[in-house]
Amino acid sequence: MLQLAYLAVAIAVGVAPIEAALQCKCLPGQSCFPSAAVISAFEQNLTHPLINPRPIANVCFPNDPAFNQAACNTVKANWNNGAFRASNPNTLQFINWESIINSTVIEQCDPFGNVNAPADFCFQGRVPFAVVNATTVSDIQNTVQFASEFNLKLVVKNTGHESLGRSFGESSIEIWTHNMQDVEFSDSFVPLGAPNGTAGIPTVTIGPGVQWGDLYDIVDTQGKVVVGGIGAGGTVGAAGGWPMGGGHGILSPFFGLGVDNIVEETVVLPNASHVTANLFTNPDLFWALRGGGGPSFGILTSVTYMTHPAEPVTAAFLVANTTTDEGRLALFTEWVAVHPAVVDAGWAGFWPYSGTQFFLTLMALGDPPTNPAANATLQGFYNNISQIPGVEITLEVTKAYTGFHQWYEDNFINSTNGIGFNYTVGDFSGVPVAVASRLIPRENFENNTVALAQALTALDDARPFLVGGGAVSTVDPDAMSVNPAFRVMLSDLTIALSWNATTATFADISAVRQNVTDLANGVRVLTPNGGAYVNEPDILEPNFQQSYWGDHYPRLLAFKQALDPNDLLIVLQGVNSEAWDDEILCKTV
Repeated sequence: MLQLAYLAVAIAVGVAPIEAALQCKCLPGQSCFPSAAVISAFEQNLTHPLINPRPIANVCFPNDPAFNQAACNTVKANWNNGAFRASNPNTLQFINWESIINSTVIEQCDPFGNVNAPADFCFQGRVPFAVVNATTVSDIQNTVQFASEFNLKLVVKNTGHESLGRSFGESSIEIWTHNMQDVEFSDSFVPLGAPNGTAGIPTVTIGPGVQWGDLYDIVDTQGKVVVGGIGAGGTVGAAGGWPMGGGHGILSPFFGLGVDNIVEETVVLPNASHVTANLFTNPDLFWALRGGGGPSFGILTSVTYMTHPAEPVTAAFLVANTTTDEGRLALFTEWVAVHPAVVDAGWAGFWPYSGTQFFLTLMALGDPPTNPAANATLQGFYNNISQIPGVEITLEVTKAYTGFHQWYEDNFINSTNGIGFNYTVGDFSGVPVAVASRLIPRENFENNTVALAQALTALDDARPFLVGGGAVSTVDPDAMSVNPAFRVMLSDLTIALSWNATTATFADISAVRQNVTDLANGVRVLTPNGGAYVNEPDILEPNFQQSYWGDHYPRLLAFKQALDPNDLLIVLQGVNSEAWDDEILCKTV
Protein backbone atom coordinates (compact mmCIF):
# COMPACT_ATOMS: atom_id res chain seq x y z
CA MET A 1 0.00 0.00 0.00
CA LEU A 2 1.22 3.49 -0.78
CA GLN A 3 0.85 4.81 2.76
CA LEU A 4 2.61 1.88 4.43
CA ALA A 5 5.42 1.80 1.86
CA TYR A 6 6.17 5.45 2.39
CA LEU A 7 6.11 5.14 6.18
CA ALA A 8 8.52 2.20 6.00
CA VAL A 9 10.98 4.39 4.11
CA ALA A 10 10.49 7.25 6.56
CA ILE A 11 11.25 4.99 9.52
CA ALA A 12 14.27 3.46 7.76
CA VAL A 13 15.95 6.80 7.16
CA GLY A 14 14.98 8.29 10.48
CA VAL A 15 12.50 10.91 9.27
CA ALA A 16 10.06 11.86 12.00
CA PRO A 17 6.50 12.61 10.88
CA ILE A 18 5.60 16.29 11.13
CA GLU A 19 2.47 16.88 13.16
CA ALA A 20 -0.35 18.48 11.25
CA ALA A 21 -1.19 22.09 11.99
CA LEU A 22 -4.06 24.28 10.93
CA GLN A 23 -1.95 26.10 8.34
CA CYS A 24 0.16 23.15 7.14
CA LYS A 25 -0.17 20.61 4.37
CA CYS A 26 -1.17 17.11 5.45
CA LEU A 27 1.80 14.73 5.35
CA PRO A 28 2.17 10.94 5.29
CA GLY A 29 1.99 9.51 8.80
CA GLN A 30 -0.41 12.12 10.13
CA SER A 31 -3.97 11.37 11.15
CA CYS A 32 -5.28 13.64 8.40
CA PHE A 33 -3.54 11.59 5.71
CA PRO A 34 -5.86 9.41 3.59
CA SER A 35 -6.15 5.77 4.59
CA ALA A 36 -4.94 2.89 2.46
CA ALA A 37 -8.51 2.17 1.44
CA VAL A 38 -9.09 5.77 0.37
CA ILE A 39 -5.84 5.78 -1.61
CA SER A 40 -6.84 2.53 -3.30
CA ALA A 41 -10.20 3.99 -4.27
CA PHE A 42 -8.47 7.05 -5.70
CA GLU A 43 -6.10 4.85 -7.67
CA GLN A 44 -9.02 3.04 -9.30
CA ASN A 45 -10.01 6.30 -10.98
CA LEU A 46 -6.61 6.74 -12.63
CA THR A 47 -5.48 5.49 -16.03
CA HIS A 48 -2.33 3.95 -14.54
CA PRO A 49 -1.41 2.64 -11.08
CA LEU A 50 0.22 5.07 -8.71
CA ILE A 51 4.00 5.12 -8.73
CA ASN A 52 5.57 5.03 -5.27
CA PRO A 53 9.01 6.40 -6.22
CA ARG A 54 12.34 6.22 -4.54
CA PRO A 55 15.31 8.36 -5.60
CA ILE A 56 16.78 6.87 -8.72
CA ALA A 57 20.10 6.03 -7.04
CA ASN A 58 18.58 3.86 -4.31
CA VAL A 59 19.67 0.79 -6.31
CA CYS A 60 23.28 1.72 -5.50
CA PHE A 61 22.95 1.36 -1.70
CA PRO A 62 23.64 -2.13 -0.29
CA ASN A 63 21.43 -1.37 2.72
CA ASP A 64 18.45 -0.52 0.48
CA PRO A 65 15.98 -3.34 -0.35
CA ALA A 66 16.17 -2.36 -4.04
CA PHE A 67 19.97 -2.70 -4.26
CA ASN A 68 21.03 -3.95 -7.69
CA GLN A 69 24.57 -3.38 -8.90
CA ALA A 70 23.73 -3.74 -12.59
CA ALA A 71 20.91 -1.22 -12.25
CA CYS A 72 23.26 1.05 -10.31
CA ASN A 73 25.78 0.95 -13.15
CA THR A 74 23.03 2.07 -15.54
CA VAL A 75 22.04 4.92 -13.24
CA LYS A 76 25.64 6.11 -12.93
CA ALA A 77 26.21 5.89 -16.68
CA ASN A 78 23.14 8.09 -17.29
CA TRP A 79 23.56 10.40 -14.32
CA ASN A 80 24.33 13.44 -16.49
CA ASN A 81 21.99 12.51 -19.35
CA GLY A 82 19.24 15.12 -19.59
CA ALA A 83 16.96 12.92 -21.71
CA PHE A 84 17.25 10.09 -19.17
CA ARG A 85 16.34 12.48 -16.37
CA ALA A 86 13.42 13.95 -18.28
CA SER A 87 11.96 10.49 -18.90
CA ASN A 88 11.80 9.50 -15.22
CA PRO A 89 9.28 10.80 -12.68
CA ASN A 90 11.72 10.66 -9.77
CA THR A 91 14.57 12.78 -11.19
CA LEU A 92 15.22 16.43 -11.90
CA GLN A 93 17.85 18.01 -14.13
CA PHE A 94 19.55 19.67 -11.13
CA ILE A 95 20.11 17.19 -8.33
CA ASN A 96 20.24 19.61 -5.41
CA TRP A 97 16.46 19.96 -5.76
CA GLU A 98 16.04 16.21 -5.28
CA SER A 99 17.58 16.68 -1.82
CA ILE A 100 16.63 18.42 1.40
CA ILE A 101 19.36 20.94 2.12
CA ASN A 102 19.21 23.21 5.14
CA SER A 103 21.26 24.25 8.14
CA THR A 104 20.24 21.10 10.01
CA VAL A 105 20.59 18.31 7.44
CA ILE A 106 21.60 17.40 3.93
CA GLU A 107 19.39 14.47 2.98
CA GLN A 108 20.27 13.14 -0.45
CA CYS A 109 20.78 9.94 -2.40
CA ASP A 110 24.27 10.17 -3.86
CA PRO A 111 25.54 7.06 -5.67
CA PHE A 112 29.07 8.48 -5.82
CA GLY A 113 29.51 8.70 -2.05
CA ASN A 114 30.37 5.97 0.43
CA VAL A 115 27.31 3.83 -0.23
CA ASN A 116 28.72 1.00 1.88
CA ALA A 117 28.78 3.03 5.08
CA PRO A 118 26.11 1.66 7.46
CA ALA A 119 24.92 5.19 8.25
CA ASP A 120 24.77 6.30 4.62
CA PHE A 121 21.13 5.95 3.57
CA CYS A 122 19.43 6.82 0.35
CA PHE A 123 17.20 9.55 1.74
CA GLN A 124 13.87 10.28 0.10
CA GLY A 125 14.71 14.00 0.15
CA ARG A 126 12.32 16.04 -2.00
CA VAL A 127 11.36 13.14 -4.25
CA PRO A 128 7.54 12.91 -4.01
CA PHE A 129 5.93 10.11 -2.02
CA ALA A 130 3.59 9.31 -4.92
CA VAL A 131 3.43 10.01 -8.64
CA VAL A 132 0.38 10.05 -10.90
CA ASN A 133 1.39 9.08 -14.43
CA ALA A 134 -1.10 11.41 -16.07
CA THR A 135 -2.05 10.47 -19.62
CA THR A 136 -5.55 12.00 -19.66
CA VAL A 137 -7.12 15.21 -18.46
CA SER A 138 -9.26 13.21 -16.05
CA ASP A 139 -6.09 11.86 -14.39
CA ILE A 140 -5.12 15.43 -13.60
CA GLN A 141 -8.61 16.40 -12.47
CA ASN A 142 -8.93 13.39 -10.17
CA THR A 143 -5.56 14.14 -8.62
CA VAL A 144 -6.39 17.80 -8.09
CA GLN A 145 -9.62 16.80 -6.35
CA PHE A 146 -7.81 14.22 -4.21
CA ALA A 147 -5.05 16.63 -3.19
CA SER A 148 -7.61 19.33 -2.43
CA GLU A 149 -9.79 17.07 -0.32
CA PHE A 150 -6.90 15.94 1.89
CA ASN A 151 -4.83 19.15 1.80
CA LEU A 152 -1.83 17.43 0.23
CA LYS A 153 1.21 19.17 -1.19
CA LEU A 154 0.83 18.95 -4.98
CA VAL A 155 3.62 19.38 -7.56
CA VAL A 156 3.73 19.05 -11.34
CA LYS A 157 6.60 17.75 -13.48
CA ASN A 158 6.95 17.47 -17.25
CA THR A 159 10.74 17.42 -17.81
CA GLY A 160 12.33 18.73 -14.60
CA HIS A 161 14.17 21.75 -16.02
CA GLU A 162 13.58 23.83 -12.93
CA SER A 163 16.22 25.97 -11.24
CA LEU A 164 14.28 26.22 -7.97
CA GLY A 165 13.10 22.61 -7.83
CA ARG A 166 9.44 23.57 -8.08
CA SER A 167 8.69 20.27 -9.85
CA PHE A 168 9.46 18.35 -6.65
CA GLY A 169 8.66 18.84 -2.99
CA GLU A 170 9.15 17.16 0.33
CA SER A 171 6.24 14.81 1.14
CA SER A 172 4.41 15.80 -2.05
CA ILE A 173 2.23 14.05 -4.60
CA GLU A 174 3.35 14.62 -8.18
CA ILE A 175 1.35 14.93 -11.37
CA TRP A 176 3.74 13.67 -14.05
CA THR A 177 2.63 14.91 -17.48
CA HIS A 178 5.62 13.61 -19.45
CA ASN A 179 3.57 11.05 -21.37
CA MET A 180 0.95 13.50 -22.66
CA GLN A 181 2.66 14.14 -25.99
CA ASP A 182 -0.06 14.84 -28.55
CA VAL A 183 0.88 17.16 -31.43
CA GLU A 184 -1.73 18.56 -33.83
CA PHE A 185 -1.29 21.08 -36.66
CA SER A 186 -3.87 23.44 -38.09
CA ASP A 187 -3.63 25.71 -41.11
CA SER A 188 -6.49 27.89 -39.89
CA PHE A 189 -6.88 27.73 -36.13
CA VAL A 190 -9.62 29.93 -34.64
CA PRO A 191 -9.66 30.37 -30.85
CA LEU A 192 -12.70 29.22 -28.91
CA GLY A 193 -15.20 32.04 -28.55
CA ALA A 194 -13.71 34.21 -31.28
CA PRO A 195 -16.20 36.41 -33.17
CA ASN A 196 -17.70 35.02 -36.35
CA GLY A 197 -15.48 35.74 -39.30
CA THR A 198 -12.23 35.66 -37.31
CA ALA A 199 -9.50 34.54 -39.69
CA GLY A 200 -7.72 31.32 -38.82
CA ILE A 201 -3.92 31.16 -38.49
CA PRO A 202 -1.33 28.34 -38.77
CA THR A 203 -0.73 26.70 -35.39
CA VAL A 204 0.51 23.66 -33.58
CA THR A 205 -1.23 22.37 -30.46
CA ILE A 206 0.81 20.22 -28.09
CA GLY A 207 0.36 18.24 -24.92
CA PRO A 208 2.26 19.09 -21.71
CA GLY A 209 4.86 16.34 -22.13
CA VAL A 210 6.26 17.50 -25.47
CA GLN A 211 9.89 18.67 -25.42
CA TRP A 212 11.37 21.35 -27.63
CA GLY A 213 13.87 19.08 -29.38
CA ASP A 214 11.10 16.73 -30.51
CA LEU A 215 8.76 19.57 -31.44
CA TYR A 216 11.40 21.27 -33.58
CA ASP A 217 11.82 18.02 -35.51
CA ILE A 218 8.07 17.62 -36.04
CA VAL A 219 7.44 21.25 -36.99
CA ASP A 220 10.32 21.13 -39.47
CA THR A 221 8.56 18.35 -41.40
CA GLN A 222 5.76 20.86 -42.02
CA GLY A 223 8.14 23.51 -43.35
CA LYS A 224 7.52 25.62 -40.25
CA VAL A 225 9.30 27.02 -37.21
CA VAL A 226 7.97 27.80 -33.75
CA VAL A 227 9.48 30.06 -31.09
CA GLY A 228 10.84 27.84 -28.33
CA GLY A 229 13.47 27.16 -25.74
CA ILE A 230 17.06 26.30 -26.55
CA GLY A 231 18.95 23.67 -24.60
CA ALA A 232 21.45 20.94 -25.36
CA GLY A 233 19.68 17.68 -26.08
CA GLY A 234 16.34 19.40 -26.60
CA THR A 235 14.86 18.34 -23.25
CA VAL A 236 13.37 21.68 -22.17
CA GLY A 237 9.60 21.26 -21.88
CA ALA A 238 7.53 23.04 -24.50
CA ALA A 239 4.28 23.14 -22.54
CA GLY A 240 4.93 23.76 -18.88
CA GLY A 241 7.07 26.21 -16.99
CA TRP A 242 8.69 27.61 -20.14
CA PRO A 243 5.54 29.23 -21.61
CA MET A 244 4.10 30.02 -18.18
CA GLY A 245 7.26 31.94 -17.33
CA GLY A 246 7.36 33.91 -20.56
CA GLY A 247 9.66 31.81 -22.69
CA HIS A 248 12.49 33.20 -24.78
CA GLY A 249 14.71 31.77 -27.49
CA ILE A 250 16.91 32.72 -30.39
CA LEU A 251 13.85 33.29 -32.62
CA SER A 252 12.27 35.74 -30.16
CA PRO A 253 13.63 38.96 -31.72
CA PHE A 254 12.08 37.83 -35.01
CA PHE A 255 8.72 36.48 -33.78
CA GLY A 256 8.32 37.48 -30.13
CA LEU A 257 8.51 35.73 -26.77
CA GLY A 258 6.92 32.35 -26.25
CA VAL A 259 3.90 34.00 -24.63
CA ASP A 260 3.52 36.33 -27.63
CA ASN A 261 3.06 33.25 -29.79
CA ILE A 262 0.48 31.47 -27.64
CA VAL A 263 -2.98 31.51 -29.21
CA GLU A 264 -4.83 29.32 -26.73
CA GLU A 265 -4.27 27.12 -23.66
CA THR A 266 -6.29 24.53 -21.80
CA VAL A 267 -5.73 24.01 -18.10
CA VAL A 268 -7.07 22.20 -15.07
CA LEU A 269 -7.83 24.83 -12.45
CA PRO A 270 -7.41 24.44 -8.67
CA ASN A 271 -11.13 23.57 -8.45
CA ALA A 272 -10.45 20.67 -10.91
CA SER A 273 -12.47 22.17 -13.76
CA HIS A 274 -10.96 21.91 -17.24
CA VAL A 275 -11.18 25.20 -19.12
CA THR A 276 -9.96 26.95 -22.25
CA ALA A 277 -8.19 30.30 -22.07
CA ASN A 278 -7.58 32.74 -24.90
CA LEU A 279 -8.29 36.36 -25.74
CA PHE A 280 -12.04 35.67 -26.02
CA THR A 281 -12.66 32.92 -23.45
CA ASN A 282 -11.39 33.42 -19.89
CA PRO A 283 -9.19 36.37 -20.94
CA ASP A 284 -8.08 37.17 -17.36
CA LEU A 285 -6.82 33.63 -16.94
CA PHE A 286 -5.12 33.84 -20.33
CA TRP A 287 -3.40 37.04 -19.20
CA ALA A 288 -2.13 35.36 -16.01
CA LEU A 289 -1.01 32.14 -17.71
CA ARG A 290 1.23 34.02 -20.13
CA GLY A 291 4.07 34.87 -17.77
CA GLY A 292 2.65 34.43 -14.28
CA GLY A 293 4.75 31.35 -13.54
CA GLY A 294 3.73 27.75 -13.32
CA PRO A 295 1.74 25.98 -12.24
CA SER A 296 0.36 28.81 -10.10
CA PHE A 297 -2.84 29.36 -12.09
CA GLY A 298 -3.56 25.92 -13.45
CA ILE A 299 -2.03 22.73 -14.76
CA LEU A 300 -1.49 22.94 -18.51
CA THR A 301 -3.09 20.24 -20.62
CA SER A 302 -2.40 21.85 -24.00
CA VAL A 303 -0.79 24.91 -25.55
CA THR A 304 -1.47 26.21 -29.05
CA TYR A 305 1.42 28.13 -30.63
CA MET A 306 1.54 30.13 -33.83
CA THR A 307 3.83 28.61 -36.44
CA HIS A 308 5.91 30.61 -38.92
CA PRO A 309 7.28 29.73 -42.35
CA ALA A 310 10.76 28.22 -42.24
CA GLU A 311 13.34 30.19 -44.15
CA PRO A 312 17.12 30.11 -44.55
CA VAL A 313 19.22 31.73 -41.85
CA THR A 314 22.74 33.07 -41.61
CA ALA A 315 24.79 32.28 -38.53
CA ALA A 316 27.89 34.07 -37.28
CA PHE A 317 30.41 32.53 -34.90
CA LEU A 318 33.27 34.20 -33.06
CA VAL A 319 35.84 33.11 -30.53
CA ALA A 320 38.10 35.80 -29.08
CA ASN A 321 40.79 35.25 -26.49
CA THR A 322 42.03 37.99 -24.16
CA THR A 323 45.50 37.93 -22.67
CA THR A 324 45.25 41.01 -20.44
CA ASP A 325 42.63 42.48 -18.11
CA GLU A 326 42.80 45.74 -20.05
CA GLY A 327 42.14 43.93 -23.32
CA ARG A 328 39.22 42.04 -21.82
CA LEU A 329 37.58 45.23 -20.54
CA ALA A 330 38.14 46.96 -23.88
CA LEU A 331 36.54 44.05 -25.74
CA PHE A 332 33.47 44.11 -23.48
CA THR A 333 33.23 47.88 -23.78
CA GLU A 334 33.10 47.55 -27.57
CA TRP A 335 30.52 44.77 -27.33
CA VAL A 336 28.28 46.73 -24.95
CA ALA A 337 28.52 49.83 -27.16
CA VAL A 338 27.64 47.99 -30.38
CA HIS A 339 24.98 45.78 -28.76
CA PRO A 340 21.94 47.90 -29.74
CA ALA A 341 23.19 48.22 -33.31
CA VAL A 342 23.73 44.45 -33.55
CA VAL A 343 20.16 43.86 -32.38
CA ASP A 344 18.76 46.49 -34.77
CA ALA A 345 20.72 44.93 -37.62
CA GLY A 346 18.73 41.73 -37.17
CA TRP A 347 21.00 39.50 -35.11
CA ALA A 348 19.95 37.32 -32.17
CA GLY A 349 21.73 34.59 -30.25
CA PHE A 350 24.16 33.90 -27.45
CA TRP A 351 27.34 35.46 -26.14
CA PRO A 352 28.76 33.18 -23.44
CA TYR A 353 32.13 33.91 -21.92
CA SER A 354 34.41 32.10 -19.53
CA GLY A 355 37.81 33.11 -18.23
CA THR A 356 39.76 34.67 -21.06
CA GLN A 357 37.42 33.52 -23.84
CA PHE A 358 34.49 35.40 -25.37
CA PHE A 359 32.11 33.67 -27.80
CA LEU A 360 29.37 34.69 -30.19
CA THR A 361 26.77 32.37 -31.69
CA LEU A 362 24.41 34.65 -33.61
CA MET A 363 21.65 34.16 -36.15
CA ALA A 364 19.94 36.42 -38.70
CA LEU A 365 17.01 35.60 -40.92
CA GLY A 366 17.79 35.09 -44.58
CA ASP A 367 20.71 33.97 -46.71
CA PRO A 368 22.17 36.50 -47.06
CA PRO A 369 20.58 38.32 -44.10
CA THR A 370 17.43 40.17 -45.04
CA ASN A 371 18.51 43.15 -42.96
CA PRO A 372 21.00 45.04 -45.17
CA ALA A 373 22.94 46.29 -42.14
CA ALA A 374 23.56 42.84 -40.65
CA ASN A 375 26.96 41.89 -42.05
CA ALA A 376 28.49 45.38 -41.97
CA THR A 377 27.48 45.96 -38.35
CA LEU A 378 28.99 42.72 -37.16
CA GLN A 379 32.12 43.12 -39.26
CA GLY A 380 32.63 46.57 -37.80
CA PHE A 381 32.69 45.05 -34.32
CA TYR A 382 35.16 42.39 -35.43
CA ASN A 383 37.42 45.02 -36.95
CA ASN A 384 37.38 47.14 -33.81
CA ILE A 385 38.24 44.37 -31.36
CA SER A 386 40.96 42.99 -33.65
CA GLN A 387 42.84 46.25 -33.06
CA ILE A 388 42.74 45.99 -29.25
CA PRO A 389 46.07 45.01 -27.66
CA GLY A 390 45.63 41.78 -25.74
CA VAL A 391 42.71 40.53 -27.87
CA GLU A 392 43.13 37.73 -30.39
CA ILE A 393 40.32 36.50 -32.64
CA THR A 394 40.86 32.74 -32.94
CA LEU A 395 37.70 31.91 -34.90
CA GLU A 396 35.49 34.00 -37.19
CA VAL A 397 32.96 32.11 -39.30
CA THR A 398 29.81 33.05 -41.15
CA LYS A 399 27.72 30.12 -42.33
CA ALA A 400 24.40 29.78 -44.13
CA TYR A 401 21.90 27.15 -42.97
CA THR A 402 18.79 25.85 -44.68
CA GLY A 403 16.88 27.04 -41.63
CA PHE A 404 16.69 27.25 -37.87
CA HIS A 405 16.30 23.49 -37.56
CA GLN A 406 19.61 22.68 -39.24
CA TRP A 407 21.39 25.29 -37.11
CA TYR A 408 19.85 23.82 -33.95
CA GLU A 409 20.71 20.24 -34.88
CA ASP A 410 24.33 21.12 -35.61
CA ASN A 411 24.99 23.24 -32.54
CA PHE A 412 22.76 21.75 -29.82
CA ILE A 413 22.05 18.15 -30.76
CA ASN A 414 24.96 16.80 -32.85
CA SER A 415 27.76 18.89 -31.42
CA THR A 416 30.37 17.38 -33.74
CA ASN A 417 28.95 19.72 -36.38
CA GLY A 418 28.95 22.73 -34.08
CA ILE A 419 31.12 25.81 -34.47
CA GLY A 420 32.77 27.75 -31.67
CA PHE A 421 31.26 27.30 -28.21
CA ASN A 422 30.27 23.69 -27.54
CA TYR A 423 26.77 24.01 -26.08
CA THR A 424 26.34 20.29 -25.63
CA VAL A 425 29.25 20.27 -23.20
CA GLY A 426 28.41 23.68 -21.81
CA ASP A 427 24.90 22.70 -20.71
CA PHE A 428 24.62 20.24 -17.87
CA SER A 429 22.30 17.85 -16.06
CA GLY A 430 22.73 15.65 -13.02
CA VAL A 431 24.67 18.28 -11.08
CA PRO A 432 23.73 20.73 -8.33
CA VAL A 433 23.34 24.31 -9.48
CA ALA A 434 22.63 27.81 -8.26
CA VAL A 435 21.37 30.24 -10.92
CA ALA A 436 20.70 33.96 -11.18
CA SER A 437 19.32 36.03 -14.04
CA ARG A 438 19.12 39.68 -15.01
CA LEU A 439 17.27 41.26 -17.93
CA ILE A 440 19.47 44.11 -19.18
CA PRO A 441 17.54 47.00 -20.76
CA ARG A 442 18.60 48.77 -23.94
CA GLU A 443 19.14 52.01 -21.99
CA ASN A 444 22.00 50.43 -20.05
CA PHE A 445 23.83 49.44 -23.21
CA GLU A 446 23.34 52.94 -24.60
CA ASN A 447 23.87 55.11 -21.51
CA ASN A 448 25.99 53.07 -19.06
CA THR A 449 28.43 51.53 -21.49
CA VAL A 450 31.60 51.57 -19.40
CA ALA A 451 29.90 50.75 -16.09
CA LEU A 452 28.03 47.82 -17.66
CA ALA A 453 31.22 46.53 -19.30
CA GLN A 454 32.97 46.67 -15.95
CA ALA A 455 30.14 44.79 -14.25
CA LEU A 456 30.21 42.11 -16.94
CA THR A 457 33.96 41.63 -16.77
CA ALA A 458 33.68 41.22 -13.00
CA LEU A 459 31.98 37.91 -13.81
CA ASP A 460 34.46 35.22 -14.69
CA ASP A 461 31.82 33.10 -16.36
CA ALA A 462 28.33 33.89 -17.67
CA ARG A 463 25.80 32.72 -20.25
CA PRO A 464 23.99 35.75 -21.70
CA PHE A 465 21.24 35.46 -24.30
CA LEU A 466 20.67 38.18 -26.90
CA VAL A 467 16.93 37.51 -27.21
CA GLY A 468 15.32 40.96 -26.85
CA GLY A 469 14.54 43.88 -29.08
CA GLY A 470 12.88 43.44 -32.44
CA ALA A 471 9.50 41.75 -32.19
CA VAL A 472 9.83 41.37 -28.41
CA SER A 473 9.86 45.14 -27.95
CA THR A 474 6.77 45.84 -30.07
CA VAL A 475 4.21 44.14 -27.81
CA ASP A 476 2.16 46.13 -25.29
CA PRO A 477 3.91 45.49 -21.94
CA ASP A 478 0.53 45.06 -20.23
CA ALA A 479 -0.98 42.70 -22.80
CA MET A 480 0.01 39.73 -20.66
CA SER A 481 1.49 39.11 -17.22
CA VAL A 482 5.09 38.52 -18.26
CA ASN A 483 7.48 41.05 -16.71
CA PRO A 484 7.29 44.36 -18.60
CA ALA A 485 11.11 44.45 -18.36
CA PHE A 486 11.18 41.95 -21.24
CA ARG A 487 9.88 44.65 -23.56
CA VAL A 488 12.85 46.95 -22.96
CA MET A 489 15.63 44.40 -22.50
CA LEU A 490 18.13 43.32 -25.13
CA SER A 491 19.94 40.51 -23.35
CA ASP A 492 19.21 38.12 -20.50
CA LEU A 493 22.32 37.54 -18.40
CA THR A 494 22.51 34.23 -16.54
CA ILE A 495 25.05 33.12 -13.98
CA ALA A 496 25.28 29.51 -12.81
CA LEU A 497 27.66 27.89 -10.33
CA SER A 498 27.84 24.34 -9.03
CA TRP A 499 29.46 22.41 -6.18
CA ASN A 500 30.56 18.88 -5.37
CA ALA A 501 27.38 17.13 -4.27
CA THR A 502 29.30 14.32 -2.57
CA THR A 503 31.54 16.41 -0.34
CA ALA A 504 29.92 19.83 0.06
CA THR A 505 28.69 20.93 3.46
CA PHE A 506 25.75 23.25 4.03
CA ALA A 507 28.24 26.07 4.53
CA ASP A 508 29.84 25.26 1.17
CA ILE A 509 26.47 25.25 -0.59
CA SER A 510 25.38 28.46 1.09
CA ALA A 511 28.61 30.12 0.00
CA VAL A 512 28.00 29.16 -3.64
CA ARG A 513 24.43 30.42 -3.53
CA GLN A 514 25.51 33.68 -1.94
CA ASN A 515 28.31 34.05 -4.49
CA VAL A 516 25.84 33.73 -7.37
CA THR A 517 23.61 36.36 -5.80
CA ASP A 518 26.52 38.71 -5.12
CA LEU A 519 27.77 38.37 -8.69
CA ALA A 520 24.30 39.13 -10.03
CA ASN A 521 24.03 42.13 -7.71
CA GLY A 522 26.81 43.84 -9.64
CA VAL A 523 24.52 44.00 -12.66
CA ARG A 524 21.30 44.49 -10.64
CA VAL A 525 22.44 47.80 -9.19
CA LEU A 526 23.06 49.12 -12.72
CA THR A 527 19.68 48.00 -14.06
CA PRO A 528 16.89 49.39 -11.88
CA ASN A 529 14.52 49.14 -14.83
CA GLY A 530 15.50 45.54 -15.52
CA GLY A 531 14.18 42.42 -13.92
CA ALA A 532 14.79 38.70 -13.64
CA TYR A 533 13.47 35.77 -15.64
CA VAL A 534 11.18 33.59 -13.52
CA ASN A 535 12.49 30.53 -15.41
CA GLU A 536 16.06 31.31 -14.27
CA PRO A 537 15.50 32.15 -10.60
CA ASP A 538 17.92 32.95 -7.82
CA ILE A 539 17.03 31.29 -4.51
CA LEU A 540 18.24 34.46 -2.79
CA GLU A 541 16.58 36.83 -5.26
CA PRO A 542 15.80 40.07 -3.40
CA ASN A 543 12.15 41.10 -3.78
CA PHE A 544 11.30 38.33 -6.23
CA GLN A 545 7.84 39.78 -6.81
CA GLN A 546 9.24 42.95 -8.35
CA SER A 547 12.11 41.17 -10.09
CA TYR A 548 9.92 38.58 -11.82
CA TRP A 549 6.75 40.53 -12.52
CA GLY A 550 7.32 44.25 -11.94
CA ASP A 551 4.10 46.26 -11.62
CA HIS A 552 2.03 43.28 -12.80
CA TYR A 553 2.40 41.56 -9.43
CA PRO A 554 -0.56 43.16 -7.59
CA ARG A 555 -2.96 42.08 -10.34
CA LEU A 556 -1.46 38.59 -10.42
CA LEU A 557 -1.72 38.27 -6.64
CA ALA A 558 -5.37 39.33 -6.53
CA PHE A 559 -6.27 36.96 -9.36
CA LYS A 560 -4.36 34.10 -7.75
CA GLN A 561 -6.04 34.52 -4.38
CA ALA A 562 -9.48 34.49 -6.00
CA LEU A 563 -8.68 31.51 -8.25
CA ASP A 564 -6.91 29.37 -5.64
CA PRO A 565 -8.28 30.35 -2.21
CA ASN A 566 -6.98 27.16 -0.56
CA ASP A 567 -3.40 27.56 -1.84
CA LEU A 568 -3.32 24.27 -3.69
CA LEU A 569 -0.90 25.39 -6.43
CA ILE A 570 1.80 27.25 -4.50
CA VAL A 571 5.46 27.03 -5.50
CA LEU A 572 8.65 28.55 -4.14
CA GLN A 573 8.92 32.20 -5.25
CA GLY A 574 5.60 31.86 -7.03
CA VAL A 575 2.65 34.20 -6.86
CA ASN A 576 1.17 34.23 -3.32
CA SER A 577 4.02 32.14 -1.87
CA GLU A 578 5.09 34.89 0.55
CA ALA A 579 3.26 33.40 3.53
CA TRP A 580 4.70 29.89 3.10
CA ASP A 581 7.99 28.29 4.11
CA ASP A 582 10.49 27.33 1.40
CA GLU A 583 9.14 23.78 1.14
CA ILE A 584 5.54 25.04 0.91
CA LEU A 585 4.59 22.78 3.80
CA CYS A 586 3.45 25.33 6.39
CA LYS A 587 2.41 28.94 6.45
CA THR A 588 4.80 31.18 8.33
CA VAL A 589 2.50 34.17 8.83
